[in-house]
Amino acid sequence: MARHVTMADGLPSNVVYDVYEDSKGFMWFCTDQGISRYDGSAFLNYSIKEGIPDMEVFRIREDKQHRYWLVCYNRKACYLKYGKIYTSENDPLCRKIDAESLYYDELFTDREGNDCLVGKKIGILCPGFPYLRVLQNIELSSPERVKHFRRNGEDYIVAGNDVFNIQTGFNQKLPVGYIDALFFDGHTLFASGFGHPDRRQELDQWYFVGDSLQRLKTHRVPGRIYQIGPSGKGGMLLCTARGMQIYDSLSGKIVPDTAFPRGLPTNCMRTDHEGNRWLSTLNDGIYFIPANGGRLIDRRSGLVRNNILSIALSRGGNIIAGDDFGHVYRIKKDNTIQVHTLTTPQNNRVLFVRDNGHELLMAGSDVGLYTIHNDVSCIRRQASMKAGFFSERFFYAGCIFGLVVYDNRTRKTRCDHIGRITALALDNNQILWAGGINGLRYFKNGQPVKYDPDSLLTDCFITCMVPAPGGGILAGSSTRGLLFIKDYGLPPVQLDRHHGLAGNSCKRLFVAENSCIWLSSDGGIDRIRQTTDGHFTVKPFPLPPGIAGKQINDLAESGGRLYLATDQGILILNSQDTLQSKPPRLYLETANGRAINGQTLRFSNKEQNLQLSYTGLSYTGGTPLQYKYLLMGGTGDTLYTYAQTIDFSALGPGDYKLLLWCRSPGSEWTAKPLQLSITILPPLWRHPALVGAFILLLGAIVAMVFRFRINRVKKRAAQEARKQQQLAELELNALRAQINPHFIFNALNAIQFYYSQHDEITANDYMTSFAHFIRLTLAHSQAHWLPLNEEIAMLQTYLELEQVRFRQLFTVTFDIASNISAEQIAIPAMLIQPYVENAVNHGLRYLKGREGKLTLSFTLKKDNLCCIIDDNGIGRKQAVSYRQPQHTSMGMKITHQRIETINRMYGITVQVEITDKPDTGGEPGGTQVSLLIPLKLTTHDPDYVNR
Repeated sequence: MARHVTMADGLPSNVVYDVYEDSKGFMWFCTDQGISRYDGSAFLNYSIKEGIPDMEVFRIREDKQHRYWLVCYNRKACYLKYGKIYTSENDPLCRKIDAESLYYDELFTDREGNDCLVGKKIGILCPGFPYLRVLQNIELSSPERVKHFRRNGEDYIVAGNDVFNIQTGFNQKLPVGYIDALFFDGHTLFASGFGHPDRRQELDQWYFVGDSLQRLKTHRVPGRIYQIGPSGKGGMLLCTARGMQIYDSLSGKIVPDTAFPRGLPTNCMRTDHEGNRWLSTLNDGIYFIPANGGRLIDRRSGLVRNNILSIALSRGGNIIAGDDFGHVYRIKKDNTIQVHTLTTPQNNRVLFVRDNGHELLMAGSDVGLYTIHNDVSCIRRQASMKAGFFSERFFYAGCIFGLVVYDNRTRKTRCDHIGRITALALDNNQILWAGGINGLRYFKNGQPVKYDPDSLLTDCFITCMVPAPGGGILAGSSTRGLLFIKDYGLPPVQLDRHHGLAGNSCKRLFVAENSCIWLSSDGGIDRIRQTTDGHFTVKPFPLPPGIAGKQINDLAESGGRLYLATDQGILILNSQDTLQSKPPRLYLETANGRAINGQTLRFSNKEQNLQLSYTGLSYTGGTPLQYKYLLMGGTGDTLYTYAQTIDFSALGPGDYKLLLWCRSPGSEWTAKPLQLSITILPPLWRHPALVGAFILLLGAIVAMVFRFRINRVKKRAAQEARKQQQLAELELNALRAQINPHFIFNALNAIQFYYSQHDEITANDYMTSFAHFIRLTLAHSQAHWLPLNEEIAMLQTYLELEQVRFRQLFTVTFDIASNISAEQIAIPAMLIQPYVENAVNHGLRYLKGREGKLTLSFTLKKDNLCCIIDDNGIGRKQAVSYRQPQHTSMGMKITHQRIETINRMYGITVQVEITDKPDTGGEPGGTQVSLLIPLKLTTHDPDYVNR
């Protein structure tokens, strides 16, 4: 069945030069009013207003970069991409094409895979700079209509009557004048054109001998050939001014192709990737023939009128139909059509036809009830008949005033005036049911009884009725769907859109031999089956394009064929085709009026209102298309719509993902949703980069403030430390100043003693040693730490003075460990001397009957210098008895204060341990003083301790 598409459907003009299918599956039509893109339901037109340089566009071709090149009447370069027209006014490539005088007429792909524009010259389109490369050694003489074919891997161009080999440069002129149509089947070249004015157009068959062409045969054609293409049956299809013709390669004959509308002047035919065929005409728009379009019986088949209102099937397999003008058709299996005209044809619609199986037809019309056998007879006039059926003996008909009963045997008619009847049925219990504008009635004892077990049927308009396969009746209503009534004592079971029906306004019902219930409604056709548990299953039946539910007036099914009475004729479909149409292909078009060329959209925070447009592409699934979408990151609700735009308002900043599905009335939803990522950028002050920079700046400021505070605290701490250092140094100097007089006082006492004994020599020697000791003390007066060897030298000088003073009462021994380098180890100045002085003055000086011994030993213990002052004096207990009552010793107190100051000043711990040695033989054992001083080197040597 062909669907006719014209300006009334949205086509910009009925003059169509070319039909083209692009890579997405959209169909493009080139007309004398611009170009038009078709998606199966709507047209998108482009003309001069959109920027096309000429109204007449002869061809459109798509290249690998998805640019649609237009061949315009004025030969100006022009292409369409992402909904925008590019010409020499806004595109450098078009300017270069015009500057090269290419005057292209066709686009083809050469053997290297390059897209080439060919006209007066051949230009190769390059994906990058310089974007166009013109073959300078090739220039065609007649670029009016250019065609391309490939033979043995070589590209050929045909222009005018020239056949040009691009690779070899060989050119041959054919003696046929201007070539208008051409086809190469791999072996033979078929060409048709205009030669001499007094000759009819012919189809020439050429074959190659090397590079040369020789004419093999000439075929006469019924009219001008516009296009030649493969037929899929080993022949060729010819688009001619006398309709679609087919060339049979076996017989060599050209005959009309009955698969197409007879005699339709066709200038172009395209088969899309689904197998649908598109025919263009020069004055009558487009004809679309779907791959599953079925067979159409219309006026061209022998009907008087195309608007068929009623249909039925005879037992012999004939089709019985009635139209809108009083004609009843009997269509036999051999396709012969017998036409019966009712006595009053004008304004006499045939509303139903029935066959009793014995060549007797009953027809109900606006005027009355008719019998048709060999002739037509009216048995009831002036009553509009709405429904009727045969029983074994009677024919029951419903009309505007009531029930009409016709007796087949007596041929008498009885009328019961019971009110308007619009539907009739006889159930399996032989109960007659009648439907009207106010519900249902059934006949009991010959009297009509109101069926009213449910308020649902109080004011329900019954449009059609049939016996149910398992008993009861099925009644179709105008607004409430389908009603199943098992018994007049039971309420009805309702089926409507919520249960899967295509529509709630039922028009016709038919029960097939296999108990399948066929329902025609305003939404389409449904197949209904009753299950064993009493429930019903509903499946939609896919209709071919151009046929909607509202166009179906009646239906019948038998032998795997579905017969539809439509306003275009009788449409015969395969009723066993349970396969649904493929889901529509879905494409995003624009966002806020701008073409979408990717899968991600980014908008500023000022564009929070978003309008998206999209297109579902379906030619055979029916209309309208339904869409559903889900905005992830938004409301999270799945919404349904029939519109091809979605508006989102007040989207907040963030990332969103749109999921979009589509389906046609005859298909499921698309298996995978179309996805689009949407990003609404935050305000500038909330931009992540700016927020990050602000955080970094804030962090830097905090760090600077913190560093300033730390430096300030450190500075204050350093100042405080310097003050404490200065105080400690002053305190240490003061303590040392106290120690030095203590020294000098004891030394002067010794000198005084020798002079009082008139021992001048000893006094002078002592004075010399004392002077040497004073010089050493002055030399190191400013140093807090001294090398160990210098400290030992001072102690030796001091002890020599004490030995002289006490007349060699004791001996002195210095024991220095072999692993000690006295020059590299530093100790606090004069730290040992007070303990040595105590050992001499309070331990050794009071010995009687034995020689005193004083030993100073120096060893290393881990990271410390251990200094031991050991004497065999009288010990601390007996020394107390020799102390003068009025004397207060300050030496040890000053020494302990010095140690505390040194620890605090240098952050070290000098440990002092004084031990009373055990008595030996009833005599005191003496005293031992241990000093543990953290190791300090005069020079930096980290491996000193290890050595």
